[in-house]
Amino acid sequence: MIIDFHTHFYPEKIVERALATAREKAGLEPALNGTRSDLIRSLERANIDYAVSLPLVTQPGRGISLNSWAKENDVKPIIMLGSVHPRDEEFAETLEFVKSQEFPGVKVHPEYQSFSFDELELDKVWQMIAELDLFLLTHAGEDAGFSPPFHSDPASLRRMHDRHKELKLVCAHGGSWKMWDDVKKHLAGEKNIYFDLSFVGELLPKSEYRKLVELLGVENCLFGTDSPWCDQAHALELLHDLELGSYAEEMILGGNAAKLLKI
Repeated sequence: MIIDFHTHFYPEKIVERALATAREKAGLEPALNGTRSDLIRSLERANIDYAVSLPLVTQPGRGISLNSWAKENDVKPIIMLGSVHPRDEEFAETLEFVKSQEFPGVKVHPEYQSFSFDELELDKVWQMIAELDLFLLTHAGEDAGFSPPFHSDPASLRRMHDRHKELKLVCAHGGSWKMWDDVKKHLAGEKNIYFDLSFVGELLPKSEYRKLVELLGVENCLFGTDSPWCDQAHALELLHDLELGSYAEEMILGGNAAKLLKI
Protein backbone atom coordinates (compact mmCIF):
# COMPACT_ATOMS: atom_id res chain seq x y z
CA MET A 1 0.00 0.00 0.00
CA ILE A 2 1.28 3.44 -0.95
CA ILE A 3 0.00 6.58 0.79
CA ASP A 4 0.99 10.10 -0.23
CA PHE A 5 0.83 11.85 3.15
CA HIS A 6 1.06 15.45 1.90
CA THR A 7 -1.18 16.68 -0.92
CA HIS A 8 -3.45 19.62 -1.67
CA PHE A 9 -6.42 20.40 -3.83
CA TYR A 10 -8.68 23.43 -3.86
CA PRO A 11 -12.40 24.18 -4.22
CA GLU A 12 -13.36 24.69 -7.85
CA LYS A 13 -14.34 28.32 -7.29
CA ILE A 14 -10.91 29.36 -6.00
CA VAL A 15 -8.51 26.89 -7.63
CA GLU A 16 -7.32 29.20 -10.40
CA ARG A 17 -6.73 32.04 -7.95
CA ALA A 18 -4.89 29.75 -5.53
CA LEU A 19 -2.52 28.49 -8.22
CA ALA A 20 -1.94 32.00 -9.57
CA THR A 21 -1.06 33.28 -6.09
CA ALA A 22 1.46 30.47 -5.58
CA ARG A 23 3.04 31.16 -8.95
CA GLU A 24 3.40 34.83 -8.09
CA LYS A 25 4.59 34.48 -4.48
CA ALA A 26 6.71 31.34 -4.68
CA GLY A 27 7.57 30.98 -8.35
CA LEU A 28 6.10 27.48 -8.33
CA GLU A 29 4.65 25.80 -11.39
CA PRO A 30 2.18 23.06 -10.43
CA ALA A 31 2.36 19.57 -11.88
CA LEU A 32 -1.45 19.27 -11.66
CA ASN A 33 -4.35 21.68 -12.13
CA GLY A 34 -5.16 21.79 -8.41
CA THR A 35 -8.52 20.00 -8.52
CA ARG A 36 -9.61 16.90 -6.64
CA SER A 37 -10.30 15.03 -9.86
CA ASP A 38 -6.83 15.71 -11.24
CA LEU A 39 -5.26 14.51 -7.99
CA ILE A 40 -7.17 11.24 -8.31
CA ARG A 41 -5.99 10.84 -11.91
CA SER A 42 -2.41 11.41 -10.74
CA LEU A 43 -2.79 8.75 -8.06
CA GLU A 44 -3.94 6.28 -10.68
CA ARG A 45 -1.04 7.10 -13.03
CA ALA A 46 1.52 6.71 -10.24
CA ASN A 47 -0.12 3.58 -8.73
CA ILE A 48 -0.55 5.33 -5.36
CA ASP A 49 -3.44 4.00 -3.28
CA TYR A 50 -4.38 7.00 -1.14
CA ALA A 51 -3.65 10.71 -0.84
CA VAL A 52 -3.85 12.57 2.47
CA SER A 53 -5.07 16.07 1.66
CA LEU A 54 -4.34 19.03 3.93
CA PRO A 55 -6.92 21.81 4.14
CA LEU A 56 -6.10 24.94 6.13
CA VAL A 57 -8.18 27.35 8.20
CA THR A 58 -6.61 30.66 7.16
CA GLN A 59 -8.65 32.94 9.43
CA PRO A 60 -10.08 32.59 12.95
CA GLY A 61 -13.80 31.91 12.98
CA ARG A 62 -13.83 29.72 9.89
CA GLY A 63 -12.99 26.39 11.48
CA ILE A 64 -16.39 24.74 11.28
CA SER A 65 -17.08 25.82 7.70
CA LEU A 66 -13.66 24.71 6.42
CA ASN A 67 -13.84 21.37 8.20
CA SER A 68 -17.38 20.81 6.93
CA TRP A 69 -16.06 21.26 3.37
CA ALA A 70 -13.21 18.86 4.16
CA LYS A 71 -15.67 16.24 5.41
CA GLU A 72 -17.66 16.47 2.18
CA ASN A 73 -14.48 15.60 0.30
CA ASP A 74 -13.31 12.88 2.70
CA VAL A 75 -13.99 10.09 0.25
CA LYS A 76 -11.33 7.55 -0.69
CA PRO A 77 -8.88 7.54 -2.35
CA ILE A 78 -8.65 10.99 -0.74
CA ILE A 79 -8.24 11.04 3.05
CA MET A 80 -8.83 14.50 4.47
CA LEU A 81 -7.31 15.96 7.61
CA GLY A 82 -9.03 18.64 9.63
CA SER A 83 -7.57 22.03 10.44
CA VAL A 84 -7.62 24.55 13.27
CA HIS A 85 -6.45 28.15 13.54
CA PRO A 86 -4.36 28.36 16.74
CA ARG A 87 -5.47 31.95 17.37
CA ASP A 88 -9.17 31.18 17.10
CA GLU A 89 -10.96 31.86 20.39
CA GLU A 90 -13.26 28.98 19.47
CA PHE A 91 -10.44 26.52 18.79
CA ALA A 92 -11.93 24.02 21.25
CA GLU A 93 -15.23 23.91 19.38
CA THR A 94 -13.34 23.42 16.12
CA LEU A 95 -11.27 20.57 17.52
CA GLU A 96 -14.33 18.88 19.01
CA PHE A 97 -15.97 19.11 15.58
CA VAL A 98 -12.85 17.66 13.93
CA LYS A 99 -12.94 14.73 16.34
CA SER A 100 -16.68 14.20 15.83
CA GLN A 101 -16.14 13.98 12.07
CA GLU A 102 -13.52 11.24 12.61
CA PHE A 103 -10.61 13.10 11.06
CA PRO A 104 -7.35 11.45 12.21
CA GLY A 105 -5.38 14.68 12.57
CA VAL A 106 -5.19 18.41 11.99
CA LYS A 107 -3.07 20.65 9.80
CA VAL A 108 -1.57 24.01 10.78
CA HIS A 109 0.79 26.34 8.94
CA PRO A 110 2.85 28.84 10.97
CA GLU A 111 3.40 31.16 7.99
CA TYR A 112 -0.16 31.40 6.66
CA GLN A 113 -1.60 31.48 10.19
CA SER A 114 1.16 33.74 11.58
CA PHE A 115 2.11 32.01 14.82
CA SER A 116 5.15 30.48 16.49
CA PHE A 117 5.43 27.27 18.45
CA ASP A 118 7.28 29.27 21.12
CA GLU A 119 4.06 31.11 22.01
CA LEU A 120 3.18 29.46 25.29
CA GLU A 121 -0.38 30.80 25.21
CA LEU A 122 -1.03 28.44 22.27
CA ASP A 123 -0.03 25.37 24.29
CA LYS A 124 -3.68 24.81 25.18
CA VAL A 125 -4.33 24.07 21.50
CA TRP A 126 -1.55 21.49 21.20
CA GLN A 127 -2.58 19.92 24.51
CA MET A 128 -6.18 19.48 23.39
CA ILE A 129 -5.07 17.93 20.10
CA ALA A 130 -3.09 15.35 22.07
CA GLU A 131 -5.95 14.71 24.52
CA LEU A 132 -8.33 14.05 21.61
CA ASP A 133 -5.85 11.49 20.24
CA LEU A 134 -5.37 13.44 17.01
CA PHE A 135 -2.01 13.96 15.37
CA LEU A 136 -0.73 17.41 14.43
CA LEU A 137 0.77 17.95 10.98
CA THR A 138 2.54 21.26 10.53
CA HIS A 139 4.43 22.99 7.79
CA ALA A 140 7.98 23.31 9.04
CA GLY A 141 10.95 25.41 8.00
CA GLU A 142 11.22 27.84 5.15
CA ASP A 143 8.38 28.52 2.74
CA ALA A 144 9.03 29.64 -0.83
CA GLY A 145 6.06 32.00 -0.68
CA PHE A 146 7.31 33.96 2.34
CA SER A 147 10.37 35.94 3.37
CA PRO A 148 12.49 35.35 6.49
CA PRO A 149 12.37 35.35 9.43
CA PHE A 150 10.25 32.21 9.30
CA HIS A 151 7.79 31.19 12.02
CA SER A 152 8.97 27.61 12.52
CA ASP A 153 12.31 25.87 12.83
CA PRO A 154 13.57 22.61 14.33
CA ALA A 155 14.55 24.13 17.67
CA SER A 156 11.12 25.70 18.30
CA LEU A 157 9.37 22.52 17.20
CA ARG A 158 11.49 20.53 19.67
CA ARG A 159 10.77 22.98 22.51
CA MET A 160 7.03 22.70 21.86
CA HIS A 161 7.16 18.92 21.71
CA ASP A 162 9.19 18.75 24.91
CA ARG A 163 6.17 20.40 26.57
CA HIS A 164 3.78 17.90 24.94
CA LYS A 165 5.60 14.59 24.74
CA GLU A 166 2.36 12.67 24.19
CA LEU A 167 1.50 14.67 21.04
CA LYS A 168 2.01 12.82 17.77
CA LEU A 169 3.73 15.50 15.68
CA VAL A 170 4.29 15.28 11.92
CA CYS A 171 6.81 17.83 10.67
CA ALA A 172 6.43 18.42 6.94
CA HIS A 173 9.21 18.63 4.37
CA GLY A 174 11.67 16.33 6.13
CA GLY A 175 11.34 18.11 9.47
CA SER A 176 11.90 21.68 8.33
CA TRP A 177 12.35 22.72 4.70
CA LYS A 178 15.92 23.76 3.90
CA MET A 179 16.85 23.50 7.60
CA TRP A 180 17.82 19.84 7.53
CA ASP A 181 21.08 20.20 9.46
CA ASP A 182 19.10 21.60 12.39
CA VAL A 183 16.50 18.85 11.93
CA LYS A 184 19.24 16.29 12.53
CA LYS A 185 20.34 18.19 15.64
CA HIS A 186 17.00 18.87 17.30
CA LEU A 187 14.35 16.44 16.03
CA ALA A 188 15.87 13.16 14.87
CA GLY A 189 15.29 10.19 17.13
CA GLU A 190 12.53 11.75 19.24
CA LYS A 191 9.56 9.57 20.16
CA ASN A 192 6.24 10.64 18.61
CA ILE A 193 7.86 12.90 16.00
CA TYR A 194 7.36 11.94 12.36
CA PHE A 195 8.60 13.45 9.13
CA ASP A 196 6.84 13.66 5.80
CA LEU A 197 9.30 13.77 2.92
CA SER A 198 7.43 16.13 0.63
CA PHE A 199 9.57 18.44 -1.50
CA VAL A 200 12.83 17.01 -0.09
CA GLY A 201 14.17 14.63 -2.74
CA GLU A 202 13.60 17.27 -5.39
CA LEU A 203 16.17 19.52 -3.68
CA LEU A 204 18.73 17.28 -2.00
CA PRO A 205 21.32 15.20 -3.84
CA LYS A 206 20.56 11.49 -3.69
CA SER A 207 23.30 10.75 -1.15
CA GLU A 208 22.14 13.50 1.22
CA TYR A 209 18.50 12.49 0.84
CA ARG A 210 19.35 8.92 1.79
CA LYS A 211 21.44 10.00 4.79
CA LEU A 212 18.62 12.21 6.03
CA VAL A 213 16.04 9.43 5.79
CA GLU A 214 18.32 6.95 7.55
CA LEU A 215 19.04 9.42 10.34
CA LEU A 216 15.39 10.32 10.84
CA GLY A 217 14.53 6.63 10.91
CA VAL A 218 12.56 4.57 8.42
CA GLU A 219 9.81 4.04 11.01
CA ASN A 220 9.38 7.79 11.41
CA CYS A 221 9.33 8.86 7.74
CA LEU A 222 6.26 9.24 5.55
CA PHE A 223 6.18 9.42 1.78
CA GLY A 224 4.74 12.75 0.63
CA THR A 225 4.84 14.92 -2.46
CA ASP A 226 3.21 18.32 -1.81
CA SER A 227 1.12 17.66 -4.92
CA PRO A 228 0.12 19.61 -7.00
CA TRP A 229 3.50 21.32 -6.55
CA CYS A 230 5.56 18.18 -7.14
CA ASP A 231 4.89 15.31 -9.52
CA GLN A 232 3.81 12.21 -7.61
CA ALA A 233 5.34 9.65 -9.95
CA HIS A 234 8.67 11.50 -9.94
CA ALA A 235 8.71 11.76 -6.13
CA LEU A 236 8.09 8.02 -5.95
CA GLU A 237 11.01 7.37 -8.31
CA LEU A 238 13.30 9.55 -6.16
CA LEU A 239 12.46 7.45 -3.11
CA HIS A 240 12.88 4.14 -4.96
CA ASP A 241 16.28 5.35 -6.19
CA LEU A 242 17.54 5.52 -2.60
CA GLU A 243 17.55 1.69 -2.54
CA LEU A 244 16.66 1.58 1.15
CA GLY A 245 15.44 -2.02 1.04
CA SER A 246 12.01 -3.61 1.05
CA TYR A 247 11.24 -3.12 4.76
CA ALA A 248 12.21 0.54 4.73
CA GLU A 249 10.17 1.21 1.60
CA GLU A 250 7.17 -0.62 3.01
CA MET A 251 7.21 1.50 6.16
CA ILE A 252 7.88 4.84 4.46
CA LEU A 253 5.44 4.33 1.60
CA GLY A 254 2.50 3.19 3.67
CA GLY A 255 3.14 1.33 6.91
CA ASN A 256 3.88 4.34 9.09
CA ALA A 257 1.07 6.35 7.53
CA ALA A 258 -1.47 3.57 8.06
CA LYS A 259 -0.69 3.54 11.80
CA LEU A 260 -1.19 7.30 12.12
CA LEU A 261 -4.34 7.20 10.03
CA LYS A 262 -5.60 4.09 11.85
CA ILE A 263 -6.46 2.26 8.63
